[in-house]
Amino acid sequence: MRRAAGSLKTKPNRIEERFLLKEPLFVSTKLALLLPLLLATSCGSSQTAPSMRSDVQHSTPSAPSMALPPIDKFSTTLEDEVRDAGADRIRWSTYWKLCWDEYPGAIAYELQIITAEGSSPKLRRQLGECLRVEMVAGENKRSQGLLRREQMLGLQAGQLAYRVRAVLGDNRVTEWSQSMATGKAITVNAQTKR
Repeated sequence: MRRAAGSLKTKPNRIEERFLLKEPLFVSTKLALLLPLLLATSCGSSQTAPSMRSDVQHSTPSAPSMALPPIDKFSTTLEDEVRDAGADRIRWSTYWKLCWDEYPGAIAYELQIITAEGSSPKLRRQLGECLRVEMVAGENKRSQGLLRREQMLGLQAGQLAYRVRAVLGDNRVTEWSQSMATGKAITVNAQTKR
């Protein structure tokens, strides 16, 4: 090795020795791992080499070949929880709860968050037919009740929504439901038939 400032040869340090000794082995290992992939693509094969396939299931199932109707019956409620905080004070939280009818043959449900920026690529998978989300919380004097609850809920309105779909056997999914805005108590009872 050479120093940048002069032409004196120096002995490599231990870290450099490790890399110098293993570099040819590392390069040959990379080539051995890439060779099946290169051969598969150069031969016009569209299949991935068996050693390169992933057995991990992704959270977004493939779209069904025949569109299955979405979940269409919903109810949303607001639930308040109040706890004693001592010294004549309370801690309170308001939860928004989204529930839907059980979908025939569903093994799970997937929920997707929707904001003004768009829909989240991450899905939440769950077994039950309800989702509960804390919307607002506060701590104040007991005599003030749920102080500024309505104003805080008003600020949250329109900021966040959820939509849901059923996951059936063979990783089939239904179409997405309509989106349900958080912070409001409503009931949706669509007249579509399954």
